[in-house]
Amino acid sequence: MKLIVALIVISIGSASTEDYYYMEGEYNKGYDKKMTPVAANETELSLNVTLVIKNILELDMKQGILVSHLNLGIKWQDNNLKWDYSKFTQRHREAYLSEIWYPDIQICNTVSGDFSFDPYKEVTVKQDGFVHLHIDKIFKIYCRINVKYYPFDVHECDVSVCLDHQIFMDVIIEDFDFDIKLKAKSNQWDFTFTETEKETKDVMAVGLTLHGKRKVSSATITKIIPPIMLTLLILSVHLLPAASGEKVCAAITIFLTNIVFLSETEKILGNNSQDPSLYLIYLLILTFVSGCSSIESVFVCKLYAQQTGADINLTPEITRESKRSRNRVSVIETSDGHNIEVRDVNISKRHFINYQKLDKIFLSTIVIFLLVFYIFFAVSSS
Repeated sequence: MKLIVALIVISIGSASTEDYYYMEGEYNKGYDKKMTPVAANETELSLNVTLVIKNILELDMKQGILVSHLNLGIKWQDNNLKWDYSKFTQRHREAYLSEIWYPDIQICNTVSGDFSFDPYKEVTVKQDGFVHLHIDKIFKIYCRINVKYYPFDVHECDVSVCLDHQIFMDVIIEDFDFDIKLKAKSNQWDFTFTETEKETKDVMAVGLTLHGKRKVSSATITKIIPPIMLTLLILSVHLLPAASGEKVCAAITIFLTNIVFLSETEKILGNNSQDPSLYLIYLLILTFVSGCSSIESVFVCKLYAQQTGADINLTPEITRESKRSRNRVSVIETSDGHNIEVRDVNISKRHFINYQKLDKIFLSTIVIFLLVFYIFFAVSSS
């Protein structure tokens, strides 16, 4: 009994195999893969496109590139590939792309340009002539980078499917579906998606616009603290007394720190942004102000040396008279007190501005300048 069943199964399989190869030969007869398989009563061939975003691997802000894992599904009906089910019992068959017509469709704005289909890629052809093509691949896509509000920046990337340039549009995208299946959430970005559709005279594109917003985290705080501390350090230079002997050294050290931090930040942000970064502009202003503070500190210390040195030679006659009366303590105390008053009067008369006033003026100027920038930043952000 088992032998009879085995023989029946083998005979059915052999018949199916012969039927399959016979169908292969029949359906390849007279087929022209260069001709668009538009139906006789229609002028356009409709495509059904499905885009699945399986994962976002990287958003490179410096180069302006999104690396993503995509699955592209394309479905169309080729009337030249139909077969009569009463003659051939196969429900579907596999075929190579090199054997049939397929649409010139692609992921738009990829870094590598137009991607080429593998001629040995297998597609599924059903009995009613519908062809199913699936492409699973990692793509690099250009993005619109905008670091204006860095480190609270938002960038946009178009993940779109488009048809190649055609003078006569005999192929259209009739239906588009998408699905988001991100395997893992990014630690740095929050991603949201909106469906988009663009159609021009020669090109049709459908797809998604990805919005990558930077998450507020400890990494964001570490980007805010350095500019704040550098601002406070620049202001503290003008609170440091010239008599300390460290004023110029501190100012130059802070200036060099600003230069290094500005240079490293510029490398991180790159030059692909649509709008200039307010963060980078502020660092540039801080560096300029810090350089001016260094120069101002040199002048302050110079004035300090000149003015204190001049005070030694400005001893009034009353001081010399006090030296003759050293045996009287009260006279000495009176002479010293009067001495200081006369010295201050002489300094104010002799010098148009002293080193202490110069520090106060420059400190006030910096504070007003930074307040104006903060107001401008608040207005532009609203």
